[in-house]
Amino acid sequence: MIWTVLLLACGSKTTPTEFQPPEKEATEQAPTGPEYVDSEGLEADLIATQAFFATRPKYEQAWDAGLTPVPGLPNLSAETCGGCHQELYKEWKQSVHSQAWIDPQYQAEVGKSGNRWLCLNCHTPLLVQQDFWPVGLAEDDVERPLLRKNSSFDTDLRDEGITCAACHVDNGAIVGPGLTDSVAPHPVKVDPEFSSGALCRRCHDVQAIYPGKNFICTFETGLEYDAGPYADEGENCTTCHMPAVKRPAAVDGPIRKVAQHWWRGAGIPKFRDSYPPIEANPPALDLKATVADGQISVGMTNARAGHMLPTGDPERWISVELFFQDADGIEVGKWSHRIGQEWTWEPPTKHGDTRLKPKETQTEVVSIPEGAVQATLVGTSHRISKENADYHDLGHYPRSVETIRELV
Repeated sequence: MIWTVLLLACGSKTTPTEFQPPEKEATEQAPTGPEYVDSEGLEADLIATQAFFATRPKYEQAWDAGLTPVPGLPNLSAETCGGCHQELYKEWKQSVHSQAWIDPQYQAEVGKSGNRWLCLNCHTPLLVQQDFWPVGLAEDDVERPLLRKNSSFDTDLRDEGITCAACHVDNGAIVGPGLTDSVAPHPVKVDPEFSSGALCRRCHDVQAIYPGKNFICTFETGLEYDAGPYADEGENCTTCHMPAVKRPAAVDGPIRKVAQHWWRGAGIPKFRDSYPPIEANPPALDLKATVADGQISVGMTNARAGHMLPTGDPERWISVELFFQDADGIEVGKWSHRIGQEWTWEPPTKHGDTRLKPKETQTEVVSIPEGAVQATLVGTSHRISKENADYHDLGHYPRSVETIRELV
């Protein structure tokens, strides 16, 4: 459920972890950035925030889940949940959902614009996770939110990003896909959305372009799935990204089919050595090379993704490369192909799209260079270009992962 707003052409390079109202300065320039207004008390602030959210699209709304205690639980910490749901907690801890707030790229981007309130609603979706609450917009400008300080703000819970409660807490109960025979220390409520993938679309199916701004949020994964073949085959987001295994849902519970909570996705870690294993979901790309008449035909197939490949953040792309070697193993040629979208950012404009639809195969024919006796075929998934990573001071940030390497 992660919503990454692209801020590739915005202002200064700051990486905040806590936001405080800036000192007021006299200026003749047009006002920009958030405006901080006095709190009227938690209850009044909540009413004002909910009234503001009611005027905004769903993806711009935080969840008020968590402001009401859940009977039987001391707090909403994922670690507390992990006391009983030990395996689920370990899986979540490895996932990018648990890193949605602390992700270095997100932190670098979110510090560059007054639209920070927009990003929080997917990266830290609970109101209790947000240090300030929006109650309006100055002159209807999304980069000039009117913010009130949240007296219920929980720093530790904020750092958990898309934590357990972000999906599983509703009106003082723990919500799940349908374990009606659960014996739990807290109320349990059944919601079929947990089995349908509908919950994922709140953040992974967002198309937001703001006129006059140089940032967008365009995640069309849900629409891509709708246009593909897998819905008719009875598969959805959870089928691939939360594969079920037989095990207890909680310590000493009965063995049943329980979804895994890894959400591996493209396989690119946000922190080195911290990512779900490949069995969480294998890479979607298949490559096949056929040699004939001094040429190599490279077939590229989206074999396992129910959406476009790649999906999500428009910056993502896949590289397919051939490295040709002679009899001594010396490289004598190279071919590369890019699968992805092409954008410019001032203003945000899409110029091209070479991504693979579900089950689609693209074929490229490559001439074999003179002297080549073998070639290595490599597929690599990328999150962000080196240029944009450098702009955000992300020198050591993991930017790519190799998914295929075969000798031709």
